[in-house]
Amino acid sequence: MSRNAQAGGETSRAPSAPSLFRIIQPRLLIIVIVVVICAALSAIYSKAQSATYTSSARIFLSTDSGTLANSVDATRFVQTQAQFAQSSAAVAKIAQALKLSESDVTGRLSTSPSDEGYFFVMKGKGSSQQAATDLVKAGETAYSSLLTSYGPNSTTSVAALIKLRDQVAAEQNAAGQGADAAGVNAATVRNQQINDLNRKIADASTASALDSSAVKLAEPPVADGQGGPNLLRNILVAAIVGLLGSIAAIWIMYQRRPTILDPHNPSDTLGVPLIAALEPGRTTASAAETLVSAMSAVMSPTSKVVAFTPASRGDLAADLVASVAAAWSDDQGVVLILDTSPSSEVRASLESLPRATSGELPRWAHEPTCLARSSGTGRGHILYNRVSPARAARPGGLAPILADRAPVVDLVILVTSALAELPMTAASAIQADAVVVITSTETHLKELEQVPRDWPALAERVVGVVHDGRTGIRRTTGNVTPERRSSVDTITSNSPVGGGEGASSGKHGGMDPESTDRYARPAR
Repeated sequence: MSRNAQAGGETSRAPSAPSLFRIIQPRLLIIVIVVVICAALSAIYSKAQSATYTSSARIFLSTDSGTLANSVDATRFVQTQAQFAQSSAAVAKIAQALKLSESDVTGRLSTSPSDEGYFFVMKGKGSSQQAATDLVKAGETAYSSLLTSYGPNSTTSVAALIKLRDQVAAEQNAAGQGADAAGVNAATVRNQQINDLNRKIADASTASALDSSAVKLAEPPVADGQGGPNLLRNILVAAIVGLLGSIAAIWIMYQRRPTILDPHNPSDTLGVPLIAALEPGRTTASAAETLVSAMSAVMSPTSKVVAFTPASRGDLAADLVASVAAAWSDDQGVVLILDTSPSSEVRASLESLPRATSGELPRWAHEPTCLARSSGTGRGHILYNRVSPARAARPGGLAPILADRAPVVDLVILVTSALAELPMTAASAIQADAVVVITSTETHLKELEQVPRDWPALAERVVGVVHDGRTGIRRTTGNVTPERRSSVDTITSNSPVGGGEGASSGKHGGMDPESTDRYARPAR
């Protein structure tokens, strides 16, 4: 049955957009490992950090009318003073007093205005409690010194007031008392101005001597004790960063090369039905029975050769091929497996079955190039031939084999290369009557998308998709080195049933010089 014949009875499905949960669900172990590593590194880093000591002091500001006369907002005034105490000029004075670098002072000293009153808090850090206290003391001293240098009562302001008073006094002496009323009034104004300037000079000088009128009280530094990195907080932040980072990385990697999350994804991509979805936990025997029933439903009664084509290397389990052949032969009789894949363990899976004893098998079943086994549960028999992938990929390369052997068996299972190895796969698979694509959770969808687009002849022969969702398929495939014999024992009706494998293997000790081609041309 071709794909076109099924198109009328199948409703096309639009590929579903994967959710984030379905993408990360099979990769939860990776996410957990990343989170644990990030948390461990954060804990190690936090433990390696040296402990620090802190000290703090509150600096209360004056709130009289003279101090706040030019301030529009008292809160902004406090904020400005806190920044002034941490200015570059203050940092330079502190560094000079303590003989430290300015960058060290900047990293260890901080000020913060209070929302509860007219004061700000100065905090200092140090390798010892005394170092932290000395830093805060130096900060208070530098702040007070800067107020006397740059504030309203600074020495510069006092000098400016004295200069202005002397200028007015000089004008008064030059003008004299004056004879008229205008001269008398001018002299009176200048005298009043001189008196005001003298009073301001006296107040400014007094305030400057008392450091600053803006500082009402500067508390002595208070030791805040030892502090260090917050271990719990750092671990929590690192775990969150690791979690979000790993999820983002998995999402980006999936978008670049998406894999199968839903069993219907490959069938939607190829435009063929999903004939079987082998759920995790299914035994191989149960999975084989399901697959045999599904193949019987979609294959045409005249189909004699069916190709098992994995989407990616490792998607097709060798034991599944052997179990399907055994289950099919129990009902039909004789099943021939033609293995054209580059590397396969199907032979190793078949060798665990009982040896065939029937004398009614085809003549070529008794040749050393053919492996014959009994299904083990009924009257069925399984025959196995290994064919070179290069020979199968040639145009019509399987034609003489199929012409010689397909008519005398009930079913031929052609094990081909993966779709990822196109065009070699297409050349061998299109020689079959029907093609069944085998996928797994690790199959990349982009390898399936190219089949209907670039290989329409192969796509026409695909009758369905089997999604093998059982865990561990790829791990068990490709890691087992099958036992190789120099030849296969000749099968006769007098051959013993089982138990003869050891003697047979001991009799042939050499390696097969051509292990990729076990097909012998029929005698003419």
